[in-house]
Amino acid sequence: MLGEKLRIAPTCYHVLHLIPVMVAHEMNFFSDEGLRGEDGLPNYEIIRDSMVPFGLEKLGISQAMKEKSVDIALDVQTRTVFFQRSRGADLYIIAGWRNQHIHVWIGTPEIKSLAELKGKRIGINDIGDNQHWAISTWIRKAGLDPDRDVHWVRGIFHPLHIEALRSGKVDCVAVLVWEAERLKKERFNPLVTLQQQYPNGRPERIIAATGRILEERPAMVKGFLKGMIRAYWFMRDPDRNYNYIYNLEKRLRQQSPDAEERTMKFTFHSPLRMEGMPFPIDGLPTGFEDLLREEKAAGDLNYDVPAIEDVCALDLVKEAFNELKERKELKGDLERASAVAERYGY
Repeated sequence: MLGEKLRIAPTCYHVLHLIPVMVAHEMNFFSDEGLRGEDGLPNYEIIRDSMVPFGLEKLGISQAMKEKSVDIALDVQTRTVFFQRSRGADLYIIAGWRNQHIHVWIGTPEIKSLAELKGKRIGINDIGDNQHWAISTWIRKAGLDPDRDVHWVRGIFHPLHIEALRSGKVDCVAVLVWEAERLKKERFNPLVTLQQQYPNGRPERIIAATGRILEERPAMVKGFLKGMIRAYWFMRDPDRNYNYIYNLEKRLRQQSPDAEERTMKFTFHSPLRMEGMPFPIDGLPTGFEDLLREEKAAGDLNYDVPAIEDVCALDLVKEAFNELKERKELKGDLERASAVAERYGY
């Protein structure tokens, strides 16, 4: 039996995964979109602890959702849902988070191609995270074995990443597009641009929901999706909202039980960084075909892969966006988000 409240939880412990949903909560977007009871109080609950230990979600996410009575999981890796669906799990992709990237992998002056990374040190945030997984894919395409031919250096993130590259601590690292332009003037070499690799976007992380909540309470799910889309618009409008977002991240980091998350430098370290966050204005993930093709090449699809249409349930997010864009009171929010999307391509 479903509970009275819609239960929402992040898959991963990283603070960034809480920020969009907390924006939707604190700005009353969820309430505005109908997620409230007859008494006017919220009829949803945000569980702020991650559901599974980092790196174990592929096997554990559905069971964790069952044990914690979670209806909607935030920022699940796409490959997790395909794997879970292949095992008959009642889990579906209902929206997308990382739909595009603004990173460039850049190497030291003597490295001019991915193939020349053999024996070199690559800086990443953590083993198994999206950056590690993505660069491993491209290294493999270049003819190298990411498990044997390169050395991984953990804990390399903003603002430590550029100094780590300049000092020789690492030989390659992911930087933002505008950071890459500065580094090119110092003779560092861009090795791969994610937007070039994935013109249709790349659904690294998505929002997943149980089939049961989709079947029994679609209106609540649509209200949730409307709130999240409005949060995405809000978060790509730094001129109006940067100070709030900066302070929200500050609060969430201070409250994190993980010491590394408390001391990590901010994701939203500048208005420019905020503007370029990978939140699509319509909430739609795209690029599943490319992602699955790369998974197959990496040998990670060692199961019967279900069809994309059997894993995705995107009708509600499409309806949510279409209804929001018709609202006169939201016209300004959409126009500002659309202007940013026009510049970045998502």
